[in-house]
Amino acid sequence: MSKKSIGILILVIIGIIITIIILDFLGNRPNNRGDNPYEYNVEEFKAVDASLIHYKETKNIPLGDIIARGMDIFKGDIYITGQNFLQVIQINGVKKLNVELEETGICLLVKEEFIIVGLQQKIILFDHEGQILNSWMPDKETTYITSLAMKDDILYVADAGNRRVLRYNIDGTYIGEFEGKSESEAGHGFIIPSPHFDLVVNSYDELWVVNPGKHALENYTDEGDLRGFWESSSMKIEGFTGCCNPAEIAVLSNGSFVTAEKGGMVRIKIYSQSGQLESVVAAPEKFVEEGKAPEVKVDENDIIYALDFDKKMIRVFEKK
Repeated sequence: MSKKSIGILILVIIGIIITIIILDFLGNRPNNRGDNPYEYNVEEFKAVDASLIHYKETKNIPLGDIIARGMDIFKGDIYITGQNFLQVIQINGVKKLNVELEETGICLLVKEEFIIVGLQQKIILFDHEGQILNSWMPDKETTYITSLAMKDDILYVADAGNRRVLRYNIDGTYIGEFEGKSESEAGHGFIIPSPHFDLVVNSYDELWVVNPGKHALENYTDEGDLRGFWESSSMKIEGFTGCCNPAEIAVLSNGSFVTAEKGGMVRIKIYSQSGQLESVVAAPEKFVEEGKAPEVKVDENDIIYALDFDKKMIRVFEKK
């Protein structure tokens, strides 16, 4: 083959390559791409059948410029904590108490005798006038307190930083801790991919702990032995999705669970004690997309309160 023929062949090959590159570029422009069969799309799962929604939003209380992190309801008043404050406000939004904190309050629990506030690495007891009664710190620098619950005189503290539940007497005396491990097939321990680790004691004096990485709720004895659990992983409304849900829980007087999820489908739902979906409180359309899970609490009349961090308000939901 002559040098001239070789040169022509090379030019033809180069031309073909350039043509392929141009066609590939034009074909992959956003407005020219076809549907991706492997695309992760949650839009079809966001729609909720209206017959499942048994609650309506009856009130909301704007929080203004404060940055709230935790909430509890006690005798009709709303207790909130957050960036260097503890506050008590009435349902009409009128402030009854404001206490300055040394650090950000993450969670709180209100009882007849006192208010317990969990900072990231410290627990503080206040009286209802805002005076400090006691305080103590857990033993590890990696502690990240996310939730508090009480049964009799035992205080349970969820530590997301070390994937454990701490047990104290109310005077701060350390009793013990557990990591959710069991000798049964369910003995997987707490899986906490992010600082969302909630627990609650229900009206039957049962301690329930969320294992968010397993999409599970687990029931423990006072000493930390696993008694039972249920889990539900699904993109559908019946289950939980994402890396770590439910992020927040509360309980109704009949033992049913109120759950809140974060991420692509923020929503509030109600499950039976055995894990069956009973109803939806608030569908994803009510929340910011890819938002935070609202903290949920229940008052003595089973009215549900949601601390919406993204919209900076407390939202009240009652049964239709």
